[in-house]
Amino acid sequence: MSKPRLIYYNDAHHFHGKRVDPPLNLHKMCWPVDEVVGTGVELLAFGLGYGDVYFHDSKVGRTIGEEKETWENFIDWRIMRMVKDARELGTDQVKEVIKRGRQMNLAVFPSLRLQSNNEYRSQRCGWLKWHHGGEVCFGEGEEKPWCYDFHNELVRQDKLAMIREMLEDYGADGMELDFMFQPSYFKKGEVEKGIPVLNDFVAAVRGLADEIGVAQNRHIPLLARVFSRRDENLAIGLDVETWLRQGHIDYVVGQVSEALFETGVSAAAWLAAAADTTGAAAYLRPPHIVYDERTIFPHIEMFRALRQTLEWQGFSGLYLGYLPWPFAQREYQILREVAYPEIIARHDKRYLLQPREDNATAADHFLPATLEQGETVTLPIIIADYLDSARQDGEMRPPLLIIRFANLCIEDELEIRFNSQLLSLDQATITDERATRILARMRSPVDAPEAFGGYWFRFDLDPALLTQGQNTLEVKTIKQEKTAAFVRTINGVEVRTQFKDFVRPEGLETDRVSPTAP
Repeated sequence: MSKPRLIYYNDAHHFHGKRVDPPLNLHKMCWPVDEVVGTGVELLAFGLGYGDVYFHDSKVGRTIGEEKETWENFIDWRIMRMVKDARELGTDQVKEVIKRGRQMNLAVFPSLRLQSNNEYRSQRCGWLKWHHGGEVCFGEGEEKPWCYDFHNELVRQDKLAMIREMLEDYGADGMELDFMFQPSYFKKGEVEKGIPVLNDFVAAVRGLADEIGVAQNRHIPLLARVFSRRDENLAIGLDVETWLRQGHIDYVVGQVSEALFETGVSAAAWLAAAADTTGAAAYLRPPHIVYDERTIFPHIEMFRALRQTLEWQGFSGLYLGYLPWPFAQREYQILREVAYPEIIARHDKRYLLQPREDNATAADHFLPATLEQGETVTLPIIIADYLDSARQDGEMRPPLLIIRFANLCIEDELEIRFNSQLLSLDQATITDERATRILARMRSPVDAPEAFGGYWFRFDLDPALLTQGQNTLEVKTIKQEKTAAFVRTINGVEVRTQFKDFVRPEGLETDRVSPTAP
């Protein structure tokens, strides 16, 4: 079984159906494949519509437009017209995307959202709920009363019917089981007894794929998208390690539940280990927002650091999606580079620590860290570069350590060590911006302010100081200025590894001289 280097997810509406104005043509229908051809993407996971209403001419599910004649929402009207126009062309969205993928040697896995919380007979209510109502749902008293109850056999059979349609009628290359859309499968108090139910369901999907694969003379791989943390999966009934151990899934994607992009992802390492022992392939789906005053989206050097970390931890690659659209050079650079950790091994990288978002699920996040007199803050940071070989070849330049303080009193007395080595404050570059503002709008509560008085301490490190794996930054507050009673914190740490790479000369008023410059 091949292990794709990079998987890309297109949900079929935000980055396709919602962007298409009539009249429709076949060229527009092929765009989800065409936009990633020539990058490092080797597998396209393609959404099947809304949670429970589909964009293809399904024989078993409700297609958008059925039981609805007028449209109050412009975007939904656009999608309805895409489906209608495709039907008049004798085709549909999924059929053309799979066909185009085959022409361009790109595997396409329809992505089935296994859950839906849409209300009874609402616009996005599927046939199962439409015909059976609360009988197949959680019901009153539950947080999400219209979610499907997977204890109900009708629910499981409905999902199997859609999987059969994709594999048997459409000849899809494989199937993604998306457990992350409205991730709740059992009523309160029934999750534990639901674990074997979902285990049997995944086994049934495997059996169905094998049955169809035998008839079509091929192996049909299955991909499951789950949480990146073991405890979060078990809390909703997903026993991923059993699925892997029993050989029911070929690829597993750990989706990070936090909103902030990090490069360490140590809490996901279990998934790579579990997949490796069974011959499966593990991937990570990161968020795409950073807590940073310079940018909203992760810089390419941050993506490189994450990819290097995943390669070091045993992951087969990244699972990306929702990159700013339509793709520009930034997006194409990401899609090329992160697929090949070999080619970025000696490219500059930025390893990050980001602040906590939820104390209940982020116990391994260490920022923000409050500075108190006489106390030492200890911050571990993972650096995954192959440092020894680069040092042996003389290819390393001094790494850069950046510490961002919030509301620091410059008259405080600090002692800073990196991997036990005392760093001289006299040799640090210290800058301050009294009104620092984080650029991104946070999608979840973050334990750090959006605006603060910021200080940056920058140190050029000795290349010999860095270690592949966990490194340790220590900040000890020797003395705090008595007249300054405000709270001081560290809310950002970055280590930039630098190599003697092939780069253009630095220019004036531009980052790098253009290759076409005279």
